[in-house]
Amino acid sequence: MILKTKRLILRPIRLSEAPLYFENASRPEVNFAGGILPPKSVADTRKRVRKGVSAWAGRGARPMSFSIYLKRRRVWIGGINLRWPHGGVGEMGYAVHPDHWGKGYATEAVSRVVAVAFEKFAAHRVQATCWVKNAGSRRVLKKAGFREEGRLRGFMRIGNRIRDEFSFGITRADFSRR
Repeated sequence: MILKTKRLILRPIRLSEAPLYFENASRPEVNFAGGILPPKSVADTRKRVRKGVSAWAGRGARPMSFSIYLKRRRVWIGGINLRWPHGGVGEMGYAVHPDHWGKGYATEAVSRVVAVAFEKFAAHRVQATCWVKNAGSRRVLKKAGFREEGRLRGFMRIGNRIRDEFSFGITRADFSRR
């Protein structure tokens, strides 16, 4: 499944991209803001990427990890994923390389994946969380049509730190009105 937007191509993650994911996730501004521990090594990242690659072998609503590329230059700029914690409920996460922040790429990618969740997989809800201090991610989700639903106190543990997250959701009805 390859998804396209005006400026982006989202295609299934590939094992050969593990070094790109490692470099991006190793950046403190990416891993802490995104709620992930820094990867230990490229080999460790390769194991995580391998899981994303193998999930594509399934059918129906399954975890989907996409790499995000700029359409014109074919440059990798990040990743986005959609998983299904409950029947009809999608949950997404994304990370864009800091060199490409503030250009609307994350909003474009999130909007496209949300559309696929509702149109192809009959989701009735898609949700996401973001760190309360991550103003950029809050803007992305709001621009993509998500509603801020509340503060989840003590929701995320990253190493020894516990932090609050904001909960966001978009329903089929919200999506249909857009």
